[in-house]
Amino acid sequence: MPILQYQPLDMQHLHDVQRLWTDPAVIQYTGAPEPCTAEQAKHKLNQLRQPDVFAVFEQDRFIGIVGCPCINKQTLEFGLFYQFIPAVWGQGCATTAVQWLLNRMKQTYGNPILYADVIPQNKASEAILMHFGFTCHAESAPVHPSGDPLIVRHYKLTAQANTATCAHTSEMETET
Repeated sequence: MPILQYQPLDMQHLHDVQRLWTDPAVIQYTGAPEPCTAEQAKHKLNQLRQPDVFAVFEQDRFIGIVGCPCINKQTLEFGLFYQFIPAVWGQGCATTAVQWLLNRMKQTYGNPILYADVIPQNKASEAILMHFGFTCHAESAPVHPSGDPLIVRHYKLTAQANTATCAHTSEMETET
């Protein structure tokens, strides 16, 4: 299991997240029509500066982001997301980071309801969600900014499914 460090996402991470959000290998799984410009990255980073969103590091090297932006604080609903640099895909980093964040969310909020969206082509992310008990509750086909249809699967982890901390298993070694 990788040893990772987490820092609250802040403007000091702008250069790192901009590289992440301009990498074609990463953005192919986000539904973004094109790489972020510097101004778009700054705006997006400002939107993500919330208490439950983190930059992820391995041995002082930025490797990605993981977070649960608040959807509705009263009903304890949050949206889970994670994005990692391709150099660490398949090494368990996303699984480890999601594990850490799920445990943190449980400690902080009790049993929050978490949502996550994934496109079917992102098999590794879908596997991570299912590993932690998320279930697909809907599928939609919004139009991608390119004009092409984009299938999106909507996952949910309910308070009942989120009652125990999850342990990392060796079968979950791939992620994006």
